[in-house]
Amino acid sequence: MQSILAFFAQGAAIGLTAAGSPGPLLTYLISRTLSRGWRQGAIVALAPLISDPPIVIVIVLLLDQMPANFLRVVSVLGGFYVLYLAWGLLRQWRSGSQNEPDLEGAQNSSLRKAITMNLLSPGPYTFWTLVNGPILLSALEESIWAGIGFLLGFYGVFIGGMIGIALVFDQARRLGPRVVRGLILASILILILFGGLLIWRGLMGG
Repeated sequence: MQSILAFFAQGAAIGLTAAGSPGPLLTYLISRTLSRGWRQGAIVALAPLISDPPIVIVIVLLLDQMPANFLRVVSVLGGFYVLYLAWGLLRQWRSGSQNEPDLEGAQNSSLRKAITMNLLSPGPYTFWTLVNGPILLSALEESIWAGIGFLLGFYGVFIGGMIGIALVFDQARRLGPRVVRGLILASILILILFGGLLIWRGLMGG
């Protein structure tokens, strides 16, 4: 029981750090929250629950068999996809339309795009290789419950933290349309920066 709690606490601590770490997913969450409200941000926050399992399988079972340039290719593809998302958001921002008529369709679109972004970003692969993967394997050596405890601690705080960030930025919508449009534009520009950085790192091997 003590080891389960220890791994749970370790997962929670890592999840707290991950939730506040700047990156494409968090930036996209902020942009969607400012445009559509905290529920859209919460939908984006759930993306890792769907995108991470195949990543974990790749890391644990297949990474040693992957080509040396695997993460570089993922980085370039992810960078172009982030730029594609930023371009779509920028066109929406320029048209002055922040609200899609079909709420359910908008939620599905946000979730699908966030999942794709995560799968095409080298960040989760590197994170699970260097941080979470070794800890999870160590927990599973103790017991299956220790592994589950670690995952519950990590995802509980990670997802909860990102939803909390969405709630904070949802309050910023009360500052008025001009301020919100400025914040949305800033988040789009940051997204473009992340996209360019992913492409540069992939091409340069950095």
